[in-house]
Amino acid sequence: MEGKWDARKKGRGMIMKKVIAHPYTALIGRILLGGIFIYASLSKILNPDQFAQAVMNYRIVPLVSVNLFAIVLPWLELVSGIFLLVGLFSGGSIAMITLLMALFLGAIGSALLRGLDISCGCFSTDGVYKITILYFIRDLLLFALALQVLFYDRGILSVDTFLRKRRAVNPPHNLFVKPLTPP
Repeated sequence: MEGKWDARKKGRGMIMKKVIAHPYTALIGRILLGGIFIYASLSKILNPDQFAQAVMNYRIVPLVSVNLFAIVLPWLELVSGIFLLVGLFSGGSIAMITLLMALFLGAIGSALLRGLDISCGCFSTDGVYKITILYFIRDLLLFALALQVLFYDRGILSVDTFLRKRRAVNPPHNLFVKPLTPP
């Protein structure tokens, strides 16, 4: 009996590995993360003063940098989200989003450890949503999804793949380089 259990457990592990490593799983992850980052950026872009207050409440960013951070971060989220969603500069976009998720995990974890009773500032700048362990878990799952896309995305339905295929068919001509002629 024990041998069958081990075989079933191994079979489930193989199936899970195939699902995680499947390019369509990465495509779904790319679309989800792109949409989430676009949505998360909108309230911050529309209310930079409220987002600056949310950033300041974390007590991580130096006061001198809070306004710059509050203005740049939402636009970085928006551009990375759009590029990830359409698959343009996918490698750089998912690297940026993975880095941002690590930053958000660190900020939320730090706030929880220090017992700060503050608003997350994640999807809304109105100060209603206080940080809890659930936000940390949510961001941990999004970080895992970002890692999955980072390692397994194959560019399905992406502008990058379309451009790469187009260049393979019609390579660009360089007008400034003389062709090599045999001596």
